[in-house]
Amino acid sequence: MNSLAKTINHIFNGKLKLLSRFSITGVLNTLIDFIVFSLCQSVFGFHYTISQIAGYSFGVTNSFIFNKKWTFESNKPKKKLYHELIQFIIVNIVSLLITIFFMKLLINTFIMNVYVSKIIVTLIAQVINFLSYKLWVFN
Repeated sequence: MNSLAKTINHIFNGKLKLLSRFSITGVLNTLIDFIVFSLCQSVFGFHYTISQIAGYSFGVTNSFIFNKKWTFESNKPKKKLYHELIQFIIVNIVSLLITIFFMKLLINTFIMNVYVSKIIVTLIAQVINFLSYKLWVFN
């Protein structure tokens, strides 16, 4: 049991700290995103673009809080908070536009299921976001 505790500690506080914490936060963000997306798409009948914007927005809100405080442990002064928030918003607007572009491409050109395309674009966004947060926003 002590070995398991050491392994978990190493994953979340050792060399894999950023990646493991970003992954956990990403799973939570993705759940929030998919739930809101599915509600908008299936229950309320919104177009997939509107559903994507809504789901992504809810996930991004959660993402800023958890990535700032837990993943990257950014404790900048209040003035710096606004700077990080603006950078975070820029990254996520770019990421959102990329996901919408690829969703349209996958759905309209490749006749792919909306949920399969959602999974693919979510993976693309994760790579873009991790690199942007680490190298620019919370650096």
